[in-house]
Amino acid sequence: MNKDSNPADAEKFINKKLSDSDTQALLAQYKLFVGTSESLTSRRQNVNTFFLSVNSILLTAAGLLLRNGESSTLGYGALIGLGIGGVLLCFVWRKIITSFQQLSKGKFAVIHALERQLPARIFELEWVVLGEGKDPDKYIPFTKTESITPWIFGFLKMCIFLIGIIMPIKTYIAL
Repeated sequence: MNKDSNPADAEKFINKKLSDSDTQALLAQYKLFVGTSESLTSRRQNVNTFFLSVNSILLTAAGLLLRNGESSTLGYGALIGLGIGGVLLCFVWRKIITSFQQLSKGKFAVIHALERQLPARIFELEWVVLGEGKDPDKYIPFTKTESITPWIFGFLKMCIFLIGIIMPIKTYIAL
């Protein structure tokens, strides 16, 4: 499916009248595809753990520089570098989250289409029970919460960058 496709287009790729052997093949494909969805979630968690770890290391490094009073050109340059690098890292992280969200939507569109050929549509039912992500009292999609984290870290990195710019100016003016 291309970017202009909508999830309902997935049904075009599925036979409506299935023989017993076709049903067995469809069930095997369904199991395989559900497995890829689960591995996508696992990869997503690993990517988030990586970015959280790297951001924590960058914040720790900046904190050590500030605590030790690195008032040298090298110290300020390090803060500026940590800030710029951190902001770029957060930008990439946010793009990856968006990509995972798109992949997940595509996978569930296919899973829902496959389920229409099976006796029970459990993933589609679960989505309906959860209010299709529209009712925050029933379910808040993980991507909404997950997407905030890079913005928070990006803001902190921007502050580090600004500290690296402002502190030498403040020191120079005090002289």
